[in-house]
Amino acid sequence: MKNQLTEIISKLLSLNKISFDRKELFFQVQSHPSYPSLHAITGVLDHFNIENVAADVPVSIETLKQLPDCFIAQIIDDNGKELVTVEKGKSNYTVIKGARKKEKLSTSQFIKKFTGIIVAVEKPEHKEVTTHLSLLNNNFLLIGLAIALVLFLFNLEVSLPNIFYFLLSLIGIFISIAIIKQELGLETAIGNAFCSGGTEKKDCDAVLTSKGAELLKGYKLSDFSLLYFIILSFLTFVQIQNPNISFIISVIALPITIYSIYYQYFILKKWCLLCLTIVGVLWIQSFFILLESNNFYKIGLNDVFTFLIIATFTFLFWSFLKPILFEVNTLRKDKIKAFKFQRNFDVFHTMLNKSKPLETAIEVTNEVVFGNLNANLEIVVITNPFCGHCRPVHEVIENILLKYENEVKIIIRFYINTENIESDGVTVTTRILEFYKNEGKQVCLKAMKDIYKGMETNLWLKKWEKCNEKEVQIEILKRERNWCIENNINFTPELLINGKAYPKQYEKSELLFFIEDLIETN
Repeated sequence: MKNQLTEIISKLLSLNKISFDRKELFFQVQSHPSYPSLHAITGVLDHFNIENVAADVPVSIETLKQLPDCFIAQIIDDNGKELVTVEKGKSNYTVIKGARKKEKLSTSQFIKKFTGIIVAVEKPEHKEVTTHLSLLNNNFLLIGLAIALVLFLFNLEVSLPNIFYFLLSLIGIFISIAIIKQELGLETAIGNAFCSGGTEKKDCDAVLTSKGAELLKGYKLSDFSLLYFIILSFLTFVQIQNPNISFIISVIALPITIYSIYYQYFILKKWCLLCLTIVGVLWIQSFFILLESNNFYKIGLNDVFTFLIIATFTFLFWSFLKPILFEVNTLRKDKIKAFKFQRNFDVFHTMLNKSKPLETAIEVTNEVVFGNLNANLEIVVITNPFCGHCRPVHEVIENILLKYENEVKIIIRFYINTENIESDGVTVTTRILEFYKNEGKQVCLKAMKDIYKGMETNLWLKKWEKCNEKEVQIEILKRERNWCIENNINFTPELLINGKAYPKQYEKSELLFFIEDLIETN
């Protein structure tokens, strides 16, 4: 089902109180080369720097007791194997499928369905509880606006049926927007609530993309629904004391609801709950029309002109806006495809193997090396602390070491001109080399982090001081620079993966997407 993997990960993070950007999560899931596999889940969690583990565990009661309170599990259901979010209770397990569908199972029932495959996460200490502030702010803004409108209408001594009729028109706008977003493949809270968990009888996408949904060429029921409620909202607001023409339009629209129900039930034999919600709004509006007036059919020429002006401007505006929205959505899909291709390891590996491998060994006893000295995967980083482009590469190296320190060997090779031994480049790098020799990797890495983060040289030297064995370390810098010149490496940063030049078609930061596969293939 569309977006189900996003919902599974989203639920896992929410239950574990881990903050995340929902839009970024959706994009990362959709653009992952392995989507919709288990590897896509772990890859996306890695992208957000969330500690996670994927494992195949024994299916037993003892194992279940050791699992966290919330995790992703693979189960065998009527539809075959599927991934679900699982929340442990005292005596049962809540299996969550998609956005809303939940099922409570006893321990014995869960064991029968559980395959043993899980993904679990650990909440980082520095992460804050998920609040989705932007979403909350938007909701509060809309609620506040609705309350302000209601108070304004009450102040005008507008009747309750008219107020409810107007509010239902606004609700219709929001539902219509959700329907259009559903057609475009975008996520909405309403869409997730009504359209998740498609079944044989319930399938929003099947209804919205069917031939019967297109009334005119290029204009579907969703377009007319949005136009209808926007026109109705403006028209009702400007004629709130006596919105007779709005009432007439609502009555005229009722036969369309009959068509919608007939088409879904008899022709497609599938239901779109979002569409049925629109039908419900129209019927409830009709109820308030009956409460308010028995003479609603009486309208004047001014009412007709007002309607024509609002309808014309609304239609023209939507005719202008719709192609832009669809173009943006097409670009979004193309971006996902491009990222998916860009992160395809087979393509990256092919590009990497086109490079002739270099001999990376140097007769240097004190070159900076992080990670596992015996690892099969070796990454040589040719760098300069005062090269602006080298700074993001250093951040990539830090992230690799954070997770894969035992599986990768990273050599830091400085490309520094040593003719002026008092230059900032020589002064800083000789001290870094000295730290590595005398203080160890961690102190060396901290000193490197400060200078690569952009700390001013004088402040860095004040904190870390100057090198005490400058001549010894300068000799190492000379050997490193000579090696670069001999191998025609003239610019920094440069990366070598087991001696092969990092493909120029890729950003250096994208190495993080491939590091796991590189470890597996070496």
